[in-house]
Amino acid sequence: MLVFSLKNALDYWQYDETPVDIPTLFKQQVASTAIEQKITESIAADKPDEARLYLDIARRFNYPIDAQQFLPRINAIDTPLHQATRTISDFASGFFEGGGDSAAGVAGGITSDFTVIGDVRDLYEQYKLYEGGQEVNELIVTLAGVGVGLTAATVASSGSVAPVKAGSSALKMATRAGKITPKFQKALLSQGKSVFDYKAFLWAARGEKDLDKLRQAALRAYNPQALQALSGTAGQVNNIRKATSLNDTVELLSYVENFDDLRRIEKVSTTYGKQTKGIFRLLGRGAIGSVRLLRRSIELWIALAATLVSGFATVFSLTTLITRKS
Repeated sequence: MLVFSLKNALDYWQYDETPVDIPTLFKQQVASTAIEQKITESIAADKPDEARLYLDIARRFNYPIDAQQFLPRINAIDTPLHQATRTISDFASGFFEGGGDSAAGVAGGITSDFTVIGDVRDLYEQYKLYEGGQEVNELIVTLAGVGVGLTAATVASSGSVAPVKAGSSALKMATRAGKITPKFQKALLSQGKSVFDYKAFLWAARGEKDLDKLRQAALRAYNPQALQALSGTAGQVNNIRKATSLNDTVELLSYVENFDDLRRIEKVSTTYGKQTKGIFRLLGRGAIGSVRLLRRSIELWIALAATLVSGFATVFSLTTLITRKS
């Protein structure tokens, strides 16, 4: 009885994970001058949207910052002509080169992926490195190969797997931009290696220069039956994208060390939406911290009471047995 009740107590000895209180963290760690500095830096970098982002964060967390001292400077760099010129240039660069550090650049990158051009381009670039005896980025090859397979599946399914494709492309762009941490790269490769056999692809592609034949080689190395785990991860990334933006998602992935971090960022983005990127820039990884609290369930208290009673019964029985023998 004692052993049984102890086992039950240990089974119910569980913890609930509570996210940190972000408004409290702001009060403790972020001064008004830090937010003002971010606004000034955004204006100097010709990024009016980011300057407005920090003004919105200041309002949300009740910082006494006078927006009027910044708005004339923000509006001066946000004219329609300036916007159009910047957007066209960044989109074209992203389409042909695979991303960028602006919303238009990243949009160009994902557009090229959905037309399969971007994924095949990345496969060709990595294959050329392999052919030249240089180091290949295994994760880029894997995600590009998965992207080729998902593009075909998106067409065949009339777009039902498009969210997974979008999440996968965001992961690839973050990898190209050097935003994925080594730990998370390893975790993603573990999920992706069964979906796309990049070594088989590189071997099959040897000597090939025709991009369509590279695409066909990628499809042969793609195993959709093993997609479930990576599909779940890509789906979470896509949820972050929907709550924020594609450009923000690429940056937010730099704070991810493991799948728990990704889950927590997904939750934060659901609450704070387009302000999430600014919050992480000001708080860092502290924004995805958590507090572990013992789960005080009825079952736990019953198990502890049973353990106490059975413990007393065991001691009484042993005492009685020893007394009789003596």
